Amino acid sequence: MPLLQVKNLKTHFFSDDSVTKAVDGVSYEVEAGETVALVGESGCGKSVSSLSVMQLIPQPPGKIVDGEIIFDDRDLLSLSSEEMRRMRAKGFCHNSALNRRLDRLEHMIDPGI
Repeated sequence: MPLLQVKNLKTHFFSDDSVTKAVDGVSYEVEAGETVALVGESGCGKSVSSLSVMQLIPQPPGKIVDGEIIFDDRDLLSLSSEEMRRMRAKGFCHNSALNRRLDRLEHMIDPGI
């Protein structure tokens, strides 16, 4: 089973008169020990996709409207804000996965920790 599964992820941003579908149906899997890069044109949703996995989308105006994010057999979208903060504090995601030689606090800043 993959370490991370993102299935049909949809993250939208809402304004008074419009909806921007920043991520609209993205799916991918990452196996333990595997390196994955999200690549694409500017504005295609790479950052919003990553921020969605970490549940760091500002709400409002953004919202994950559909999809599943499963990490290590845990449904991340069912976790409370506090549980997600603890997961991020453990360094489960973001750049800490890219370079284990650096302290996780050098990789991410979460004022909620």
